[in-house]
Amino acid sequence: MNYNLMPVKYFVDVVQTHGFISAAKRNYVSETAVSSAIKKLENELGHKLLNRTAGEFSLTPTGELFYERAVEIINSYSEIWHNPDKHPEKLLRIHFLQGLEANAARLASCLPKKYVVSFDEEAFNTSISRLLKNNYDLLIGFQLEFAGNSKVVTLPLEKVDFDLVFNSKAVQKYGQDLKKLAQNSTIYMQDWRSTGILNIQTAMLETYAQEGWSYKEIAAVNDFSAAYLNVNYKGGMTMVPSTFQSVDYCENIYRISPEHLKGKFEIVAAFSTSKQKEFSKLITKAITLSYR
Repeated sequence: MNYNLMPVKYFVDVVQTHGFISAAKRNYVSETAVSSAIKKLENELGHKLLNRTAGEFSLTPTGELFYERAVEIINSYSEIWHNPDKHPEKLLRIHFLQGLEANAARLASCLPKKYVVSFDEEAFNTSISRLLKNNYDLLIGFQLEFAGNSKVVTLPLEKVDFDLVFNSKAVQKYGQDLKKLAQNSTIYMQDWRSTGILNIQTAMLETYAQEGWSYKEIAAVNDFSAAYLNVNYKGGMTMVPSTFQSVDYCENIYRISPEHLKGKFEIVAAFSTSKQKEFSKLITKAITLSYR
């Protein structure tokens, strides 16, 4: 039996960053090393996970199933490795969606000192299912993610601004007419469909479309970093939280902060209803101290 998890992690990173190059950079290895490891993984499994064509890829049906299980395995391994805590009642596992690191840190700074806090970034498409499975305790995410979900309790933190990101070479070509550029651009958006209750992508695009903004077509990606990289290397545009940090080596980026995208998206602290008695007063008090 093969217990080497690195090929599995490479595969997860390729999917989450939407590319072999970005996955290689995340792991400080060569693109060839990532590609070879995934090819070997496919051979050992006896199933093809990725369809590769001309520098692009898509998940096979088997790859989609393997990815969901692989994410859970990698996240669980990381949790065990980083938190072999002897007093689990004092351990609070706070996870956050990409771009919301500062929100998680701000809340944690006002928790009672007796708690040992661990942090990790959570993939959107598995975040709720993992929260309900008790893979972690608290998720910092967007209110839209939990709308109508009776199994999750949410407590409001603050409202966050969003920025629009363009390829700087395209901006020069259009002479700063960003609305015209947007109209002729692919917009890279997270494929946010984890709840099946509310189409978050639609809600975000409706907000974006205010003040006459439009787009040519939508391309689905897994996270803000993948969208950012696509804009930098391929053109197009995307939306990211104003707190999102620029990706290294992205030099073809032009970023603006439109007024109509300010304060429109609420950030919340979410936890399972099964932990409502345990967490409601604790988190409410921390929020009061953090945002007073």
